[in-house]
Amino acid sequence: MRGFTRLEMTDVASAPSSRCAWRFGVLLGFLILIYAVARNYFYLKGGMLAPNFTIIHQAYDFNLFELPLIFLVVATLSLVFAFLYKKSRRTLFFLAGLYAFIGVDLFLLRYYVTHLEPERLVVRQVQLKTPKLDETVRILHISDIQAGAVGPYQEKIFDRIDSLEPDLIINTGDFLQVVPPASFEDEWEKLHALIERVNPRLGTYGVFGDTEIELYRIQPEELEPLVMLSSRERRIEIGSSAISLHGLSLYQSKKGPWAMRSVEQWLEYTDPSDFKILFGHAPDYATIVGSLPIDLCLAGHTHGGQVNLPFYGPLVIDSSVPKEWAKGFRKIGIPYLNVSAGAGSNRRHGLPPLRFNCPTEITLIELVPIRSIL
Repeated sequence: MRGFTRLEMTDVASAPSSRCAWRFGVLLGFLILIYAVARNYFYLKGGMLAPNFTIIHQAYDFNLFELPLIFLVVATLSLVFAFLYKKSRRTLFFLAGLYAFIGVDLFLLRYYVTHLEPERLVVRQVQLKTPKLDETVRILHISDIQAGAVGPYQEKIFDRIDSLEPDLIINTGDFLQVVPPASFEDEWEKLHALIERVNPRLGTYGVFGDTEIELYRIQPEELEPLVMLSSRERRIEIGSSAISLHGLSLYQSKKGPWAMRSVEQWLEYTDPSDFKILFGHAPDYATIVGSLPIDLCLAGHTHGGQVNLPFYGPLVIDSSVPKEWAKGFRKIGIPYLNVSAGAGSNRRHGLPPLRFNCPTEITLIELVPIRSIL
């Protein structure tokens, strides 16, 4: 009877201590939440979505390094107090586990978005039927490799391209974004060797992006088999049919009126029966070509937003196009448009190759002839 009475008194005495521990734990969690919301609010007000890549880098470091570290420190302190205050031990153990769980999960998320998803290469396959071709043509659209240094992942990209056996490769720019101590000369030599390794029967064509100023200084014959078509066109005969390519300069791809001048001149001298492909680095030009007799438009630059939030969509696309155009294949009037989410990730201002819910990709577009039934 005495033992029963003593146990009851212990439970009653420990109840206030447990309630205090709960209140303190909840209050601390609420304060951390308020602090996190305030920090992210200032990042948004500072122009993170403009986009300002320096602020994006700061937001990444706070949310996926400083914040989980705060949770782990609080978890450690809760564990220490659990051993010091026996009456609140169970509550403090629970709070320690909860905060440790949140902290570890955030660190795991950091690892995933920095090391796993940026190299989870996806192949999107699209079929487009056309009466303008006599035979099937497989086009491989790649954009924004943006390698900080060429390594196993870039080799994986070109091995995958080779396995798809494309007839034609079109690269819409941003080949490299070299991160020191790597040098452009060394990394371009490695990337060019990979480009040479894949040899489609109809050729490899490209345009300049934002990150390869050094490429402008390389002579065209030194780039082969890559042919740069910025503000230029090329007609590829395929049996009795043909594909007409027109590449836009970087400026033209971002400025519609300048693109229109170039495109109208191209269309004026192009056979109407040719399958016409217009491509540039940024997709902005596509907003004004919807009524023109073009069959396919290609672009990159947006990276699909890289961070694609549920119920919100791409966080930053750095383009004037609608957010739903940030990646994917769609009809935009007369032409079809494919915007690549990119085979690499933005490394500007030391930003790590960050991606969430938006894996890297290459796109295989199969042009299938429509045969008349007589």
